[in-house]
Amino acid sequence: MTEVRRPRSWQGRIPYRLLSLLASAALLAAGVAIVYHRLDWRDVAVTLAVLAYWLQYPINSFRLHRVIAWVTQRPASDVPPLRFLFKLTCSAGFVAVAAPIGLAGDAAKIAALRMFGNLSITDAARCALFDRVGGVQWLCIVGLATLPVQAVAGVGSDLLLIQLALFAGLIAGVGVLLVLPKMLSLVRHQFIDKLARVFEGYASLLSVRRSGIQLIFVLLNLLSSWATLCLLLQAAGLHANVWLVAGFVPLLQLVNSLPFLYMGWGGREIAMAATFGAAGNLSVNEALAVSIAWGAILIVSAAVNGVFLLGDWQIARSDPPADTNQHRSS
Repeated sequence: MTEVRRPRSWQGRIPYRLLSLLASAALLAAGVAIVYHRLDWRDVAVTLAVLAYWLQYPINSFRLHRVIAWVTQRPASDVPPLRFLFKLTCSAGFVAVAAPIGLAGDAAKIAALRMFGNLSITDAARCALFDRVGGVQWLCIVGLATLPVQAVAGVGSDLLLIQLALFAGLIAGVGVLLVLPKMLSLVRHQFIDKLARVFEGYASLLSVRRSGIQLIFVLLNLLSSWATLCLLLQAAGLHANVWLVAGFVPLLQLVNSLPFLYMGWGGREIAMAATFGAAGNLSVNEALAVSIAWGAILIVSAAVNGVFLLGDWQIARSDPPADTNQHRSS
């Protein structure tokens, strides 16, 4: 009798479950309709823009982790853990907001790698320098690749030549970095010898495999910036060719990362006015408004990283000092 009653009881509950699902679906549809009509989607676009740009911090953490492994040639167990580097990258972004110039973020990164990452001051400086130089190098290479796309889109030759000179000049600067250690070694001085060691080893980052990994990181950063710009244009009710926006992103991202500017302010406005104002079907005032909004996004996305300054940095130490010394001696 028990086996007969159970199917009847289960079958009797089907209409109630169906009614419950239908009622839930109706309430969900009503909620979506209310949100659609009441919500300001421009505010949503701005919020998404902050999130899109903030994603660069975990991306840069992965890149720094790879650079440290390549530069120091340490085994994986001796490389500072990714969790520590993520916290470090976020904290350096917060310092860059609190300090007057972007170089303060790099200085904080070097100090943290020295104090908590078990790196010498020379290795810490090399890793921070090569991480920045590698990013700039691949930004310039991608920027050069976008110039034909800009030319097809009707960008003026003057603007194309300016970008060509900027990208080519910075790539030439990377070439100088490759020969600089040998040039400094000709000067017999203790301080110069220490300085030369900071610049040694950049060629180790230029293998095909390592270059491909760096290129992937830069492309992810550019995708983040592209999404940020498109969302800001959408929030402002402005319309621009999204592919043309993508073509200008390497230049704008390069300006944002200049270490002697505060979050790119000043240089970014000039670049935005020269690009979108001249070739993006936007007026100069509209281009400046988007640039100012982007600057605010940079500040907000970096300021929220202040939470990563809390906690104990010592958790980043992967091995006790005794174990580390024993491993190195072996």
